[in-house]
Amino acid sequence: MAVAGSRAERPRRAADPLRRPTSECTAATIVRGSRFLACLAPAEGAAEAEALLRRRVEAYPDASHHCWAWRAWRGGRLESAGHDAGEPSGTAGRPIAGALERSDLVQAGCVVTRWFGGTKLGTGGLSRAYAEAAALVIETAATAEALQAVEPAARWRLVFPYERTGPVRGALARFGAVELTGRYGAEVELTVAVGRVRAGEFDAA
Repeated sequence: MAVAGSRAERPRRAADPLRRPTSECTAATIVRGSRFLACLAPAEGAAEAEALLRRRVEAYPDASHHCWAWRAWRGGRLESAGHDAGEPSGTAGRPIAGALERSDLVQAGCVVTRWFGGTKLGTGGLSRAYAEAAALVIETAATAEALQAVEPAARWRLVFPYERTGPVRGALARFGAVELTGRYGAEVELTVAVGRVRAGEFDAA
């Protein structure tokens, strides 16, 4: 998509299209005595993710922590959040959210329940443990064929100066483009995706 003062790659089909969970899946792992039980489930946003959290808390009231994250495609944009739930800042919610992002999951919530095993893992160890637990439940869902491919399927990388943000955002909104990733350095770099039906029209614009 050409915008004055910007450059963009030609569209390419994503090797791994966005996916969504179709049912709840769980997976457990043990790290230095601490048990981690991850649950992945459909979630259209924060409300559904919070409902999932409540179910997990009610099911396992004896757990040390219930850390969680969600990621959803809403109104043409990807929204996400992670929650540490009492673990050191950035060691739980962010790794869980990162696992959802790396697997291109949307409309998804993930709760990782932890039972402390008596050995402190340190911030790095905690981050890895939560990320691995979330990745394991995603792998489990994939193996169980509980992940469904969804639109959008065609992606672009857009690079443009900050002064072109308004026109670019307007164009993305017109075509219902989803912002997958964003980097803000000397220029703005966005990876965006558009549904297959409008991909050609988007490219021509």
